[in-house]
Amino acid sequence: MNRAHLALKFLAPMAAKFEEATKNPIAAQKKVLLDYIARNKNTEYGTRYNFSNIKSIEEYREAVPICDYLGISSYAERMTSGEKNILTAEAPIFFGRTSGTTGKPKLIPVTEYSRSKKAELMALWTYYISRDHPGVTDGKIFAIIDPEIKTFTPSGLPCGPENGHAYINLPYIIKSMCAIPYEAFEIEDYDARYYSILRIAMGCNITTLATLNPSAIIILCEKIKEWQEGIICDIEKGTLDKDLDIRPDVRKVLERKLKPDLCRANELKKILEEKKELLPKYFWPGLALIECWKGGTVKLYLKELPRYFGDVPIRDFGCLSTEARSSIPITDDGAGGILAIQTNFYEFIPKGEMHKIRKRKLLCDQLEQGKEYLLIVTTPGGLYRYDTDDIIHVDGFFNKTPVIEFVQKGLNAISITGEKVYESHINEAINNAASKLRLTIKFFSASVQMRKPPRYIFLVEFSIAPSFDEKKSLLKSVEEELCRCNLEYDDTRQRKELDSPVLKVVKTGEFEKYRAKRVSEGAHETQFKVPELTADIDFEKNFNIVEEIFLD
Repeated sequence: MNRAHLALKFLAPMAAKFEEATKNPIAAQKKVLLDYIARNKNTEYGTRYNFSNIKSIEEYREAVPICDYLGISSYAERMTSGEKNILTAEAPIFFGRTSGTTGKPKLIPVTEYSRSKKAELMALWTYYISRDHPGVTDGKIFAIIDPEIKTFTPSGLPCGPENGHAYINLPYIIKSMCAIPYEAFEIEDYDARYYSILRIAMGCNITTLATLNPSAIIILCEKIKEWQEGIICDIEKGTLDKDLDIRPDVRKVLERKLKPDLCRANELKKILEEKKELLPKYFWPGLALIECWKGGTVKLYLKELPRYFGDVPIRDFGCLSTEARSSIPITDDGAGGILAIQTNFYEFIPKGEMHKIRKRKLLCDQLEQGKEYLLIVTTPGGLYRYDTDDIIHVDGFFNKTPVIEFVQKGLNAISITGEKVYESHINEAINNAASKLRLTIKFFSASVQMRKPPRYIFLVEFSIAPSFDEKKSLLKSVEEELCRCNLEYDDTRQRKELDSPVLKVVKTGEFEKYRAKRVSEGAHETQFKVPELTADIDFEKNFNIVEEIFLD
């Protein structure tokens, strides 16, 4: 019996229970909410909002206000100093560190209990993958994560990306299937880390590739051509390039796991000789699944994956953040996942009412297919009616439970003259325009230029340089698409309150340099995304611009 069959056997009862709960989601939601309130009724937060007397969803919503991170930051900071019984009765063991809306990072407490609840969702996700793709367990898992620890709290607890923390705490049977030792992700030098990861992975039979952001996959694939001779040599000799800037203790751990593999080296040499290039679809023929985000603003990068991997299916990770994991995709189609009704309690604010003083707060049985909502969560980790600033789209329903898909961050919008341009509008306009003109865009980002009148700037790096006329056609098409998907933008353009946009072509490699710079400054490598829309009027100064294209 292989691992896939074992996963199906032992996780089937959990999946059956979950699917049964989706028939009556409000009952499941009430149970989750009252369980969490009871666990934390004697905390400082629970005492303040009278958790002991709350017996229903309605009483909870009347007693506890909606808040964002600023609303709980003082509590979280006290927890980092070692104070007990603040947001959770159970003491934290780790703090998830993530970017906030201000320059100061958010620190989200993680307890043994909250980690176990997220692990249950991971187990469910694993069940559905094993059911649909039994081949994923025939070889090694190639996961790309961030190092767990970025810093420590005043009380000595580790802080960092939660994906690194989760990787370290994987069950033994899953950890034994991972190709890359955790220590490789602790290599500080950007190129040395990526070389080491590729060198190890290319020596293995990889059957599943997993990372949150598909852009990280594309970057690795692009590095293969640059390093292929060195990697083949290292695989043949069982070595790791001595010139790489790797800490001695980390190098020792990695080299201990390496052995000469002449057979694999010859396989790679033969592929290079016959195919003229080393692509994953050639040297990982058993790859059964890619696991990464598919929703929101990453669609541009998904279009590049077939060149490297062929028609390997892709499964979305679901709505997943440091604060909460909110959905479980059970199919490769689309990016939607079933709302995780047994893990968090949810409320939803219609997107159009987000900025209104009076707004509806809906429960999961009040949502409509095709509509978008701001996601509010109550979690096992001490977040109560927490505004995630995540906009989700309701794709449909599984039994009576919504299937949701991440769209964008709610605050990631610009409105200079009332146009209310969201990152999702920019993403849709660029993708549609590029597809129409059959242009391959490597990276793009939009910002504004505050002149009279102001205008939008589109920074673009092309994979294959188009002609001047094609670039101008792209700009024209982006403008048309933006007017189509955003009527307010169209109105302001017609009223000349916004000037025509400009396309600024950046030098090849500039976006990757920017990404490397941000990672070196502390951004989480696997989760970092170049903003596709930013209100930073100086953002373009991060790039070497080689050409400007105007409509007029």
